[in-house]
Amino acid sequence: MRVATTPTQLLEGFPVGPQPTACQHCGDILQEGDRATVFAARPADTDQWAIHRPYCLTCSPDTIRHPTVGCTELLAQCRLGTRADLATQQTRLVVLEPELTDSSPPTNRATDPRAMPVPPR
Repeated sequence: MRVATTPTQLLEGFPVGPQPTACQHCGDILQEGDRATVFAARPADTDQWAIHRPYCLTCSPDTIRHPTVGCTELLAQCRLGTRADLATQQTRLVVLEPELTDSSPPTNRATDPRAMPVPPR
């Protein structure tokens, strides 16, 4: 079943990673309540999204500098929160209040010489 959604709806509550999660650039630990930027991507041949790179606001990129041909990519600023599973006593950082700053559809910038091709599987 397919469900249409906006990037903001998609990212709201999306897991950023296990704790501790660090900024992709400087390595500072990101915690609940921090403002951050997340880079999410989905290859065109799948329905699975993943957050590949969290950044602190100091290291946050303004745009998707090197889009990947064949992937839909989203860059969003957000606040980080915690989702708890009481049965397993585990917590994860999640995206709260995302604000999209840039996006790149799978065909966007395909002629850009800086765009990286999707590696063969």
